[in-house]
Amino acid sequence: MITLSLLVLVIKPSSADSTEAIAVTVAQVKHEKRTQLISNSGRISHKNEMRLSFKTGGLIEQINVEEGDEVVAGQILATLDPEEINAQQERAASHYKNAAADLERFNKLYDEALVSLQIKQDAQSASDSAAAELQIANFNKKLSVIRAPADGRILKRFVESNELIQAGQSVLLLASHQQGSVVRVGLIDQDIVKVGVGDPTDIMLDAYPGRKFTGKVSEVALSTDSKAGTFEVEILIDDQGFSLRSGLIARVEITPVSSHLLYYIPIESVFKADNGLASVFVLDEDKSVVNEVSVEIVEFLQDEVAVSGSLKSSDKVIKLGAPYLSDGNVVSVVDGS
Repeated sequence: MITLSLLVLVIKPSSADSTEAIAVTVAQVKHEKRTQLISNSGRISHKNEMRLSFKTGGLIEQINVEEGDEVVAGQILATLDPEEINAQQERAASHYKNAAADLERFNKLYDEALVSLQIKQDAQSASDSAAAELQIANFNKKLSVIRAPADGRILKRFVESNELIQAGQSVLLLASHQQGSVVRVGLIDQDIVKVGVGDPTDIMLDAYPGRKFTGKVSEVALSTDSKAGTFEVEILIDDQGFSLRSGLIARVEITPVSSHLLYYIPIESVFKADNGLASVFVLDEDKSVVNEVSVEIVEFLQDEVAVSGSLKSSDKVIKLGAPYLSDGNVVSVVDGS
């Protein structure tokens, strides 16, 4: 096989005379819509994972589930010791009862012109405040019990019974069965622009060698991850009835559906490449001269370059000899095979 450097030596002009035809080889421009697989890897997780916690702090009375347990919506998963919460609720109820009685009494006294309007209004404010405190106490008591918000599986149990926890501290991690499993991968900017929601995907897992899962792109990030500098793509997996555990490593191959119609030319045809722009020489067969054309580089392939610009599918570009050409040079086409 003749190397590129040897071919260049063969077709390099032997004379500096600008009127002498310069020997070149040419290649037909390919105007095609190609589908290029995008490969990457990521970790399996459930699409909807929820950290469950109590609204208020306190002593955990009981946790009713273990990691890996299947749960149903509404099932009681954990409870706080109710002693303190019940006392707060009873105190709030007592304050409200007293405030409501005071309001009723001052309303009667005001009707009999025995107290001022200000006293009546103060009693109304005290009653409203007590009612709000009772509402908060009732709400806190309701949230002193953790119930499963959906059917799912317990992925993680962060605390144990009889532990004292703070308000909002994570108690359990629940994976909902409603939306299935996903794999999230980070793509660079050159790949993210090719991917769209609904693109089909093949997924391979080391945990299930030889088995291929399928999926579809369900979400495409509009901004980069500030740490990794990549765009996150979420792929919804058809688990085929298998139990796909969170954290499994997955290798994915995305097949973009919305491929663009581009020009493909030999990599040797590109020169003066700078910041995504390059030049190529197009052969004018009638005049045996070349015209310099500017193109935008879309992607470098193994032995071709995908470009966009003012080319035509009927064009022939100079393959070997481009470094010795200028716009308008006379050329002689030789067989470069």
